[in-house]
Amino acid sequence: MKWKTAALALSLFLALSAGSAEAEWTLGPGLAPPLPTNPAFSTKGWQEGTMNVNIPVSKDENLLKRARINAAVEVETDRFTRTIEKRNEIWKTSGWVTWQSAMDRKDSPVTSFLLVESSYPDRAAHPMSRAVAMNFDRLGHRVTLKDLKKTMGNLTVEEVNRQIDIQCGKRDIHLFARHEVRKLPDLFYIGKDNHVYLVFEPYEIGPYASGFIAIDMGEAKL
Repeated sequence: MKWKTAALALSLFLALSAGSAEAEWTLGPGLAPPLPTNPAFSTKGWQEGTMNVNIPVSKDENLLKRARINAAVEVETDRFTRTIEKRNEIWKTSGWVTWQSAMDRKDSPVTSFLLVESSYPDRAAHPMSRAVAMNFDRLGHRVTLKDLKKTMGNLTVEEVNRQIDIQCGKRDIHLFARHEVRKLPDLFYIGKDNHVYLVFEPYEIGPYASGFIAIDMGEAKL
């Protein structure tokens, strides 16, 4: 499939995920597309073979934190690139890596953003995408949901299921008939509004057309 056709299909997928006709796609609330004016990150991009990559590069003043964040991004990007290369040995597959900016102010206790990885086999009905959580503390160590649960008592399976029903109902997001979750997802981000969002990918609790579903669990207590 030509790049133009593949890009069109990816754009359609992103539009469906957004659930609106906004010009700039964001995976969920509290996120923003990469901007050249971002003081914390620049974007490095390249295209090689069937891969198109645009990834964040930390500009943090703390050299150790900057190195840890950039290394984590590079490791994940390399892993996905190798996956696409291996798939191309069997069937032509296009791949993209992009990112979404979350909490990344210089004075914020956590640096948070998402990598979005998309793959599109030639002549497939649509691309598939997954998100990768990138959450770091002031020293560049990874922040986990287990860390947040120490100070956020509402991060329970019961409360997440309750919020899924409430928030998806208000936003008119279609869910599977059996959409209850039995454990908290590993995927989360801390938005620019300092809220914690748990993310469910396509087909986890809703159909493909519902896209990524981000559930607001309230203000992060860090």
